[in-house]
Amino acid sequence: MSATIQGELWSSDPQAWAEVAEGRIRPLYERVLGRLRPLPGARLLDAGCGSGLFAELAAQAGADVTGLDAAPGLIEYARRVRPAADYIVGDLGQMPFEDGSFAVVTAFNSALYAADPRHALTEIARVTAPSGRAVVTVGAGPEQAESAALINPLAPRSDVPDLSTLDLSDTDATRGALLEAGFASVATADITFDVVFEDEDDAVAAQLPAGPVMAAVRHSGRATVEAALRSFFAPRTRADGTVRMGLLFRCHFAERAH
Repeated sequence: MSATIQGELWSSDPQAWAEVAEGRIRPLYERVLGRLRPLPGARLLDAGCGSGLFAELAAQAGADVTGLDAAPGLIEYARRVRPAADYIVGDLGQMPFEDGSFAVVTAFNSALYAADPRHALTEIARVTAPSGRAVVTVGAGPEQAESAALINPLAPRSDVPDLSTLDLSDTDATRGALLEAGFASVATADITFDVVFEDEDDAVAAQLPAGPVMAAVRHSGRATVEAALRSFFAPRTRADGTVRMGLLFRCHFAERAH
């Protein structure tokens, strides 16, 4: 895993990620945002901001938002389409900010892609101000795990997350890592919701722009990857042709000491 490789993979089709894929997890962003309010005037860093959807929502809630991502393509899209925040291309493992720069730091499903997830948590703690808050989330549902188990073997091992370093879905391990990183307290909650796709083609299209899926396409070919995705979605197709997938995100809410 490296920021350069991940940045390239996630830059493969930034428009598709922004317009076909990322909006599917907007309920996660909205529910976390509800827990972070009030935000007017707060400096907020979205670490691994993707195409800027959460950054835009947080800015609309009154925060002074900076988004950082390793993918130049996603940052370019965010700057062009979601200009309410400032955006920087950068590495989650070595962020270009002073200690204690932000009252709030969010890392939606991004820390697992860092070369060293434990060090990424240390960086998140470093840039969080005293009494500040951070949120680290990861997909942790059984359906997400089943999908990953089909796709990840089709990609080079170096291009997909290595859970042996730190499994962010492991509540105890992640709590310990966040406390070791410098946070004073950690609470964990699960956010669940269903995504309904128009049909199987829509479901497949929503997966293709993601970094691990793109890595699998480059390594094993699009036909092979699409066949794996269709085998996953076929049993989830309903009588009216729509496809339902249940998502679960484990959310770690951490606070710095005063």
